[in-house]
Amino acid sequence: MLELDEPAPDFTIDSTRGKISLSDFRGRWVVLFAYPADFTPICEVDISSFARNKPRFDDLGVQFIGWSVDTTESHVKWIREIKETTGVTIDYPIIADVDRKLAQKYGILHGTKSVTYRGVFIIDPEGTLRFIAVYPLDVGRSVQEVERVVKTLQRVRELNDSSLAHKAERIDDEARRIIREAANNGVTLRLIGGIAIRFHCHGPHSAPLRKYHDIDFFGLGSERERIVSVFDKLGYSPNVSFNSTLESGRLQFLGRDGKNVDVFLEQFKMEHALDFRQRIGLDDLTIPISDLLLTKLQIGPKLEAKDATDVVAILEDHDVRNSDDKEILNVDYVADLCSRDWGLYTSVTYSLEKVKQLIEGPDTPVQCTGMEANELTRKLDAIRGTIIAKKKGFRWRARSLAGERVKWYQEVVEGVDEA
Repeated sequence: MLELDEPAPDFTIDSTRGKISLSDFRGRWVVLFAYPADFTPICEVDISSFARNKPRFDDLGVQFIGWSVDTTESHVKWIREIKETTGVTIDYPIIADVDRKLAQKYGILHGTKSVTYRGVFIIDPEGTLRFIAVYPLDVGRSVQEVERVVKTLQRVRELNDSSLAHKAERIDDEARRIIREAANNGVTLRLIGGIAIRFHCHGPHSAPLRKYHDIDFFGLGSERERIVSVFDKLGYSPNVSFNSTLESGRLQFLGRDGKNVDVFLEQFKMEHALDFRQRIGLDDLTIPISDLLLTKLQIGPKLEAKDATDVVAILEDHDVRNSDDKEILNVDYVADLCSRDWGLYTSVTYSLEKVKQLIEGPDTPVQCTGMEANELTRKLDAIRGTIIAKKKGFRWRARSLAGERVKWYQEVVEGVDEA
């Protein structure tokens, strides 16, 4: 069942403009509208009305796509007839859903007549379904109403984007303030998590900013008391019960605005334990970009679309080389860690394959915006190949004998241990 605010099902299908895919129009608003059949009066009014009003929708950055279960040949003949009898040019593609699979996917196939209901689906530039309307077979639709909905959705998006950008800027400023105050007190803190990734990624994928509710840091256990003092000076309240329970490995603070701050000490402990102590000085604001990538790839079987989105953003904006430059992904470093830990190796290689699946499928929940999907796939394969080819240590080989029969990662309690 289709859901609003979820990715619209993609397709590749014949049309009056040759084979087209919904993803071909990424970056534009799309009005996808279905009608029951060619050479019928109400349907002629429908597609002609969209054609007559197309210039106004062009100004809104909207792409029309018509759709019925008739063949492409039928569409072409009907379009020609409409032009000859009414003078109206149908200047947008009409797709031929001959096998009715698209109608089934979008849930508008009539139960007994093997045609589609009249449906309107409005899809935003990221491929997200924002509006659904289904009409009876014998009821036409108002193009003016479709225009009103598009304008409203665009205005809401504009306001939301502005609000998100403002919130993101405030969070970024607060993160810098914390790091600066820590440094002034001889304390080393570095950002991890989604905010840290945003500091390093500025490609097209950064436009729809994610809502990061918390600020996460990595720090040194030897500076634990001074870290508590820094947050006290900044007006944060310690989560006393949490800090007492996990005092050796993690601290949590709450700001006056309700913003949570987590500080991982000594190790980043999630599905796997990662030690960044020797690398904490390689970047002024965050742990190194290679380690940020590793915090996502270590998730393994639990990797979700939101995590894959972060991986894609990192890979689109960074070259892969054997270097610890601030903006270079050091794949040899990642491969070396994986060669010593079979569990980490298994989770990282699993995640790389999962990201490929999420960007390659017909209904991709993760979109590439900075490079083509096949180019990103080659990058993922190259990283995975380097990891696989790295010579493995004795402990790795010994652990591999048990394989996946023994769980190789820690369970993370959702909502508590997310970074």
